[in-house]
Formats: sequence, C-alpha cells, structure tokens
Amino acid sequence: MDRSVFLTILILTIFIFGIFLMVFKNRKKRFFKSILLAVFIAPVIYFLVVFILILSATGERSRDFDSVIWQANTRTENGTYNYEMVDDLINSRLLIDKDSLEVREILGSPELKDKEQKFWQYYEGTSTGFGFTDHQLIVKFADNKVIMLEHIRQQD
Repeated sequence: MDRSVFLTILILTIFIFGIFLMVFKNRKKRFFKSILLAVFIAPVIYFLVVFILILSATGERSRDFDSVIWQANTRTENGTYNYEMVDDLINSRLLIDKDSLEVREILGSPELKDKEQKFWQYYEGTSTGFGFTDHQLIVKFADNKVIMLEHIRQQD
C-alpha cells in the first residue's frame, strides 16, 4: 500500500475516532469501542470515496439527441459532444426506416459512405477517462432504409 493511502486512512481513522469518543457516553468502554469502529470504518470510507471518484472520472455522459447540436459537430458552449447523444439516438429509434435523404437531413453528411456494404459512418468525438475512446456511429441501410444503428467505441 502506498504511503499516501496509509497516511490518508490514518488521518481519517483519527478523525472518526474523535467523533466516536464524543458520541459514546460510557467512559469505560468508549475508548475501545471508538478505536475498533474507527479502524474498521475508516478504510471502508476511504475505498468508497476512491471508488466513487473513479466511477465519476470514467463514466460517459449521455444527453438527449438534438439534430442542431449534432450537425454543428463541434463542442458546444455547454460542453456537449456528439458521442454523448448517440445512445439516445439509437434507443429512440428515430432513424429506423428512414431513407438516406432523411438521415442526411437529421445527421448531416457522413464522414464515410460504403456503397458495397451499405453503411454510413459518422465520427462522434473522443471521450476521456482512463485513456481515450474514439466514438463512431454506423448507420446500416437495406433497400435505401435504415435497418440498424451501431455505436462503436474504440479504445486507444
């Protein structure tokens, strides 16, 4: 275990010990109860805080789909990237059974069109966390209608 982790847990233990000393009224047993509880509770609190921080740093944000923001294809003033809207777009099934003209009207022009395999690819940006993740939206067509949307996440 790293020294900083040990030091942090020690300081947290002392703080919790002080709180329990004030809480327990029975003078004979309060010292031992306080030490025991502080020694067990401090590491649990420490690891819960670290776990929550890691989750918040690595979690992907998601937002409701907005065609205007999507077509701007840049980070907006409020910090929205297109990859944050992909899951909502897929779940809403907004593009299913739309033709290519309607898709172009909603999403704009794709970065890649594959006429052989009948799909369009949109680059949606890069998210951060522990490493970088590139996001793409794949729009698959059959008989000039959208049949499937796929969110591709590629880790660096």
